Order: sequence, then structure tokens, then C-alpha cells
Amino acid sequence: MQAVSIHSQLHYMESSEWIIGGGEEQTLEASPYERFGICMKSGLHASILKSCQQGKRRGGRILHIAAGEVFFIPAGYAVAVYSGSALNAELVLISFQSSGGQCEEGEPVLSSFRMPQMKNWISEFVACHPGSPATDYYLVQSRLYAIAAACTKPKPRAGMEEAEIAGLVEETRQDILDNYESALGMEELAKSSGAGSSRFYKAFRKITGLSPLKYLINARLNASLGLLADPGVSVAEAAHSVGYHDEYYFSRLFKKHMGLAPTEFASRAQVSLAVLCSVFVGDLAVLGITPRVVFGRDWDLDLDNRKRYLEEISRTRPDYILTGPLPEDLIQDLNAIAPVVVYDWYEYSWQQRLLEFARLLDLESVADRWLTDFRRKTDNARQQVEQLWPDIPYLIVGIREMGPGEYNYRIYGRQIRKFTDLIYDEFHIKVPGEVNDLIHMDVSELQKVMALGSENALFLIEFPAGETFCRQLQQQWKHGLEGGEGKRRSILIHLDEPFLYNSIMHERLIDQIVKYLYSGKQNR
Repeated sequence: MQAVSIHSQLHYMESSEWIIGGGEEQTLEASPYERFGICMKSGLHASILKSCQQGKRRGGRILHIAAGEVFFIPAGYAVAVYSGSALNAELVLISFQSSGGQCEEGEPVLSSFRMPQMKNWISEFVACHPGSPATDYYLVQSRLYAIAAACTKPKPRAGMEEAEIAGLVEETRQDILDNYESALGMEELAKSSGAGSSRFYKAFRKITGLSPLKYLINARLNASLGLLADPGVSVAEAAHSVGYHDEYYFSRLFKKHMGLAPTEFASRAQVSLAVLCSVFVGDLAVLGITPRVVFGRDWDLDLDNRKRYLEEISRTRPDYILTGPLPEDLIQDLNAIAPVVVYDWYEYSWQQRLLEFARLLDLESVADRWLTDFRRKTDNARQQVEQLWPDIPYLIVGIREMGPGEYNYRIYGRQIRKFTDLIYDEFHIKVPGEVNDLIHMDVSELQKVMALGSENALFLIEFPAGETFCRQLQQQWKHGLEGGEGKRRSILIHLDEPFLYNSIMHERLIDQIVKYLYSGKQNR
């Protein structure tokens, strides 16, 4: 998507040369001028930085800029550039002042494009300075307008790489999830992608399994569930909140997709639940239900406060109490408050538990629809996995932060259902022989993970890790214990929080895996 503003007058100001060391990151500080950057010799990754109370943070998608490409930086924004190669990257920035036009509104994004002439023009820009002859200035002025014309021209980029299109799809997908209540123009999104409407729609369907419009409908209906489960929200209010001004159209659409009318769903979902196992919260969430009270792990072992816990449950007047296995005397005390339903949640799959919750609440059609959507995404991802990693074994390693600079590496074996039912069973990723009979193993050093002998690892990062940590992890794993030639593979999946064995966390896991599959990172 092009981000350059349209102006009637452009004035060349200066050029500067930058060297970005291999594997290093530098910040191009904000400038009052708009800038074109030309990436020489080696490619770069770039992302706009936004100001925040703690300093600066990344904003928008990360743009991969191939060697020889030109990219546009809006005035007033700093940019982080990172060289993913071992080679130094050379960058030339051309600064210019614009006037007489109207800037585009909206969130700024980086955009890149190709201009074969740039390799001949670079020296002209670098040589032009305030003391240069007028003829030199007029020459670079004409070049500047030619670059601006190429940047703003809305044409399909037939040579756009698949990873670039995947990045645009991810940007659009996230925009839909963040702004589903707004009137999003699907055709305009497709046209502005720069890939051409037909190619963009095809890529969106390939990655998500749905057209952009159907993906929007899905997002709106999912959001409506939680609203309808609130006794204080009417059907009309729920419809308007998710972007439908006609509540009758919303009702027909809801029944078509969910299998029951909004009023029927509301009457069943407006239920008071006490949940005594926090794992269950992620299953109820996909049904649109928020429990009245939730207890964390091992609450039942706190014997001194048991009476207080029982009083707290009683105050919520639950219709049902959902729990994992508990002592018989405690079950009896709970049954005196409300019917207790016990689930041995670690004995069977989260999908089966979701269906049991749905049967209890008479919401089977809602659960079936959600699982159908999940399986569609799983099938789509499995096809990509089978193409990219046929018969390549991957070790599953969860990483949690225990303290500053201290991490726990949990190696998940074939015998634990928590991840293997999706990654090994559904995706058909091959199991490393080293963990075939293992449940799980915790170690405090990455070297101990390497010592198992597996060359490939899928890291599930279960805390908000920064880019520095991720790059170091990849480099350490790549070169191994002996600092070899770097043939070991790693896949980094960002979960940002500890993984729980439930529906929401599996949805997040598959979304992150699908995002990785289409990002192009596996080809670098």
C-alpha cells in the first residue's frame, strides 16, 4: 500500500549515506523532511517507530526491502532498519521538502518499489550539495519527481513476492479484527494492496480460508456472542456495536451461521457459571460466555480459606459449577450451592471438552461452527507444512521467563497431549526420536536442549520477548554447541503468555503458525 503524500512541489534538500552492519539494527531518527531510502548490495528489514511513554516502540508491519529497492519514509517518523544478512548493507537517504498539496490521512506505513534507474542516479544525488552548480540541482530535482511518480503510481506489482503479499494479507486481516465495527471497503483494500485485486483475494483466501468479506462477517459474529451473553445488551445494540445498522439483517445472518437466532442464543448464554479450573475459561470464551467467578490452580489446597471460597461462589448464585477433580467432601459442599459438573480435563482433548460444555449449555451449533472454522485453518496449514517440511523432525520447546536473563526451557515429548495433538498429529510434523517416549523435561539452559541431538526446534515463546532475544535465540540454535556452519533450523512462534490447554490458546497457536508459514521467514 502506498503511503507517500501527494504534493504539487518537491524540493531536494540533501542525501546521506549509511552503513548497516551485518546482523545489526540502527535507528533512522525522525526528520522534518520526507525521505526516499535506496537499499544497496544487501537487503534490509524496516519498521516505523512510534513514540510512547517508555520511549519508542514498533508500529505497523515490518517491511522487507530487497537490494536495489526504494522505500518511502514519511516526514516526522523514525524508522528502525535491521540487516538480516551477515553482509553489511549500504543505505542512501534522499531528503526532500514537499509543499502545496494535501497529505493522506491515516496510519503511516512504509512502502517499497523498484526503479532500475536508481543505481545510475545515486551518485548524482550524493554529489549534489549546497555549493553544487545549478545544473546539478535541476538534474536531481527531475530525478526526484521521477521517483515520486513511481512511488505514487497505483499499479499492480506483478513481480511482488509471495511473502510481501502475505504481509499485506496479514495487515488486512489484523485491520479487520481491530476495526470490524467500521465500514471497511473490501474492494478498496484489495485495490490498494498493489498486488492486484484478483491476486490479493486469492492470497487472502489461501492464507485464511475465507474471502475478506467472509472473514469480516466471521469477526463481527464472534464479537457479537459476548455482547448477546450480557443481559444488559439488546439484539439491536449488539448488532449496531459490531457494525450492522439493520438488526433484522444481523439476526438472519447470525442464525445462518450460528444455527440459532440471537434471542435464542442470548437466553442460553446468559447463564451464571462458577469456574474452578482456569483452563476452562478459554473454552467458554469461544462460546461467548464469561464466568461470574474463576479460581486459579490449587485453590482447593488452601484449607484455611475454604469457607471464604465457598462463600464467594455462593454470592454469584451460579447455575452450574464447573471444576476439575476435587476431594469428595468438597464436591458435596459445592453441590449444596449449585449443580457441580466435574471434568477430568487432562484425560481427553480440549475439543471434546468444548463440545461437552456446549452440550451442557445447549450451544452445540455454536461450538460446531467454531470447530469447523478451526479445522479449516488447520487443514490449510497442514498442506503448507507438508510442502515446506516433509519428513523433517522438529523438537517442541516452550520458553518462559523466570527472571531477568533467566529462562525455563520445557521440552515437550510425544506423550504429552498439550501440543502434540495439533503439531505432531494434525500438522504431521515428524517427531524427533529423542522425545518419542518423553512427557516433558525442564532445563534452564539452551545448551541442554541442544544436547538432546535434535537439529530442528519449534520454539513456543510464552512471554513477551523482544527482537533482541529472538535474534540471539535463533543464532545460538543455528550454530549449535560447537559453533558449526549454521545448518540447524528453528521456528519461533510468539504466544506472549503461558500456554493453557484450551480452545482460545489453540486458536492463537494456529494463527501464529499460519502467520509464520506465509511470512517467508522459513525461506531465509
